[in-house]
Amino acid sequence: KFPELSKLSQMDNKEFFHFMQNKLSNEYLRTKFNEDTLEPTDDYFLFFFTYNEISYEVELLRKVTEHGMMFVPYGYQVNKKGDWHRMHPSTYSCFNDIQSN
Repeated sequence: KFPELSKLSQMDNKEFFHFMQNKLSNEYLRTKFNEDTLEPTDDYFLFFFTYNEISYEVELLRKVTEHGMMFVPYGYQVNKKGDWHRMHPSTYSCFNDIQSN
């Protein structure tokens, strides 16, 4: 989708980690709960990064497992920063309505 990001995909994990250090920010989106126990099972976040002066975002799932927590891409799609909120504004409309009352 973004050929300009191909250099990032060619980095090994260590190189990518060092390159992105102190360049990431995130926003909490929502939590999924176990219907029986009501314990949280999944948390969704947007992670933001800037590469060559262009800002991007990717939705990540933080999954609770028996071994701890892990982050995995949710949807495996990188977008330009702001696209998630443009594509999913109704996700927050109920919360925003409650906040304003």
